[in-house]
Amino acid sequence: MKIKFAIKLAVSVLLVVLILWKFPVEDIIANLRNAKLGWVLLSFLLGELIILNQAFRWYYLLIVPKEQKPKFAMLLKYTVVGYLFNLFAPGGVGADAYRSVALGKAHNVMASSVASVFVARIFGLVALCLLFWLALPYSEQVPEQAVWFVAAATLFLFVFCLCILFNPFKTGKFGVFAEKLRSYRNYPLSLLAAFFGSLLMQILSVLMYFAVFEAVGASISWTLLFTAIPVAILITAIPISFNGIGVREWTLLSLTAYAIDSEQLLASMLLGYAVVILQAVQGAIFLHYPHDRIRV
Repeated sequence: MKIKFAIKLAVSVLLVVLILWKFPVEDIIANLRNAKLGWVLLSFLLGELIILNQAFRWYYLLIVPKEQKPKFAMLLKYTVVGYLFNLFAPGGVGADAYRSVALGKAHNVMASSVASVFVARIFGLVALCLLFWLALPYSEQVPEQAVWFVAAATLFLFVFCLCILFNPFKTGKFGVFAEKLRSYRNYPLSLLAAFFGSLLMQILSVLMYFAVFEAVGASISWTLLFTAIPVAILITAIPISFNGIGVREWTLLSLTAYAIDSEQLLASMLLGYAVVILQAVQGAIFLHYPHDRIRV
């Protein structure tokens, strides 16, 4: 475990060092100084809508007896607190691990909680692929490697979803969890609502990037946004770096070099990290919010 963490950290540090070596730091700082805080605030507010959306999606995917169903406010709290743990794992894995286990232990619905968060995670990745394919016919200069990468990701996720719904595991430690995954075949409307929620969440994620781009005056077409951002998020979901740092920047630099000034892009990425830190601070505050104060 320590070796894996060291490798991820080394990858991120190396990529960040290359960025600092290749691009003038003073130009990046100059873009930050001239950033429009209103756009940064909009990015944070869009992030709040994403959190609310995640809680609603979780509510639909959490299949448990009515008497064990947590209040929506409780799901929202665990979702908010999860963002504190996003600082320590790539692509939201930290948040998923925290909220699934914390809710499962608190309400004795561990298998259902983990299954619901797991399915939500897969739906989010599928929604990213769908956004990419919808935008691709209207986009220009999308690298062939990016198209092949998303094609491979789409095929993998399609097969993986079939394996989830029709998995054959009956016994062992994985048996109960596998049964919960198979049970989603009996709740098509819940799956449909959750998928549309995932699609909305990823659209909001793209809009968050748009807001931080606008904050530094970087103009980017909508078609480029809806092709480049899904590719970047999909790549950073692969646990090869520390929280995607470095990988995210180089991916977007490669995909948008012809359309955005590199220093502006890097400045916007730093503003995006500022929003992530604000969400983590918010999560830390709610972590200590008393459970008995949650009423709705």
